[in-house]
Amino acid sequence: MIGLLIISHSAAIAHGVKALADQMAKGHVRIAAAGGTYDGALGTSADLISEALETLTGVTAVLALVDMGSAVMSAEMALEASGMAFLLSGAPLVEGALVAAVEALRPEATLAQVAAAAARALETKGVEALPVHSSPAADVAPPPIPVPAGAVVEVTLTVFNSVGLHMRPAKEFVQTAARFTCTVRVRNLDRPEGVEGNAKSIIDVLKLGVLAGQHIRVRAEGADADAAVAALSQLVAANFGETSGF
Repeated sequence: MIGLLIISHSAAIAHGVKALADQMAKGHVRIAAAGGTYDGALGTSADLISEALETLTGVTAVLALVDMGSAVMSAEMALEASGMAFLLSGAPLVEGALVAAVEALRPEATLAQVAAAAARALETKGVEALPVHSSPAADVAPPPIPVPAGAVVEVTLTVFNSVGLHMRPAKEFVQTAARFTCTVRVRNLDRPEGVEGNAKSIIDVLKLGVLAGQHIRVRAEGADADAAVAALSQLVAANFGETSGF
């Protein structure tokens, strides 16, 4: 299990970002936060970070997201002393934490994959991915993703919910696609200049920029392609179980 550690110079910011990430993970990802100093001032404390790490029971590795400056040094001190495998992410604190929480929901997700997803968080704003720093134990490349063979199934769907595929329905879309072994690709047909994205990647789905009333094409290939397309069609038809949100 991959855990997340949110570190900021402000306790309010750290715990606020944790609250957002917790909403996305719904208790299925271990997330801790550390911010400020013992006396409540702005700053960071390696001791407070160590205490936060101790709450991440049952995790095998930690992705740490920090805001700036001394947070990096304090995080490295605490993480190295913990002996846990870790990656220290250069991703933006808020966007990176939300994306990492979604990626970490996948039972098979590796630390490197969660970190890579977080590093791509700003791609939805047209900014290139950011680097990560790692512990030696974390420097293990994820295995290649096999391409399944089987039927090809396509469907065109209309997204009706008022704000389109924003973060929460995008998470539901990605989690539904990830339940199946087939490859699933998705394209926003109302933005022909856009590329086809991996329906199992929260970043790829958010980059489609799907608004209310727009049409998406879902293309699945593999042994369970029919089931994947049916599940995604049902999810969209049910309006992702919401009427509005962020």
